[in-house]
Amino acid sequence: MTAFMRRIALLILSAIVCTFSTPSPAQQFNETELKAAYLYNFAYFITWPEPAAPEFLFCSYANTPVTAILSRLIDGEKVHDRPIRLLIDPLPEQLHECHIVFIPVQQERVLATTLDYIHAFPVLTVSDIPDFDQRGGMVRLTTEDRRIQPVIHLQNVSRARLSVSSKLLRSSRIAE
Repeated sequence: MTAFMRRIALLILSAIVCTFSTPSPAQQFNETELKAAYLYNFAYFITWPEPAAPEFLFCSYANTPVTAILSRLIDGEKVHDRPIRLLIDPLPEQLHECHIVFIPVQQERVLATTLDYIHAFPVLTVSDIPDFDQRGGMVRLTTEDRRIQPVIHLQNVSRARLSVSSKLLRSSRIAE
C-alpha cells in the first residue's frame, strides 16, 4: 500500500472512531477515494459469524474508479490475519463467498438479482444507489454537504447475522 493510500485509509478510520464535531481532514480527498476507504474500513468494523474463511473477499461489480482505488488500498493487506482479495464481477454462484459486495450506482441493474442470491448468507452489501437501504441493502454511502456518510439499515444487517461496531454506528445514520 502506498503512503498516500494508507493515509486515506487511516483518515477514514480516525473519522469513524472520532466524532464528527469538527471538520474532518478527510475532506481533502475526493468522493471516490473516500468511498473506497469506507469500503476498506468496513472490514474492521463488521463482525461476521464463524467460521472464518481463509481469506477476506471483497466483491465489486464493474471496475469503477472506487474499485480501482480499493484494489490499491487492499494490495498486500490483511484483515484479522487473513489476506484480502478483490473479485470483480463475481458470478452468482460466487457471491456467498464474498464478505463485502459493493454494487456501484452504475450497476443498479444487478441489484435485485444480487440481493436475492445472497439474502441467506452473511455478506455485507454496500452501495451508493440512492434508495439502496430501502430496497434490501445494508449500507448506503451517501454524500451530504460534501461529506460521505454511511447509512446503515440495521434490520437488513441483523438478518444476515452480521454485527456492526458501536464506533461505526456512532458515525453513521441509521435507516429504518
